[in-house]
Amino acid sequence: MALAGWIMDLDGVVYRGSEGLPGAVDFFERARRRGDAVVVVSNNSRPTVDDYVRRLARLGIRVEPEEVISSATAAADYLLRQGVRGPVMVIGEEGLYQALREAGLTTVPAGPGAAGADVAAVVAGLDGRFDYAKLDAACQAIRRGARFVGTNPDVTVPAEGGRLQPGCGSLLAAIAACSGVQPVVVGKPHRPIMEMAIQRLAARGVTTTQAIVVVGDRLDTDVAAARAMGLSSALVLTGVSSREDVDRADAKPDWVFEDLAHLASVLMS
Repeated sequence: MALAGWIMDLDGVVYRGSEGLPGAVDFFERARRRGDAVVVVSNNSRPTVDDYVRRLARLGIRVEPEEVISSATAAADYLLRQGVRGPVMVIGEEGLYQALREAGLTTVPAGPGAAGADVAAVVAGLDGRFDYAKLDAACQAIRRGARFVGTNPDVTVPAEGGRLQPGCGSLLAAIAACSGVQPVVVGKPHRPIMEMAIQRLAARGVTTTQAIVVVGDRLDTDVAAARAMGLSSALVLTGVSSREDVDRADAKPDWVFEDLAHLASVLMS
């Protein structure tokens, strides 16, 4: 069956930092010419959808807002599908706040004075100003029965100079430790964000999962997410996972490519 739908990771696949990666612009142009449907999917909850659109535009890649899914928009979608309509306590940054508000949800910032807030859910993403007051507010709300939702499981994130900084998963672990409740995580490799991506592709005419390929740079998120949903996967070697990682892995991608240029020459010829 011809490939017609693409679920694309961004960091390490389309760009690294402020630089576009080889073949990225051409991939999107080929997809448009072929009439393929593309959604870009990121575990990063900090940027807004418009931030992603503008960042890609600076690289010469045009995407529409409805073609962008982040773990923030996936969290908002998950809450609505679960019937949550009440206030939501937020640990996170602007991308998460905006996604929840655009979904019609009232947001309550975690922090001093919020420990007694009556909320239906606590949603936690990466937050550079996470502190004890936010941890306390989240724990108290969850102990009173609020749902606990995390945007992604990444315990570390890469920083300048090759350093690793605490990621969302580290914040989730702290909240889980004091609340006694494990979060529902919506980002890759978990199902909610992938279900949202498949629905977006279906709305653009990709009605069979056999026509969809997940393209990413990580075995533990992108390839694992594809396998969980029964989708094909293509790993590009411009990011985290290496060919040696693939050789050692039990669950392997369907294809391994040097970069998006190599992928396009094989799968879009």
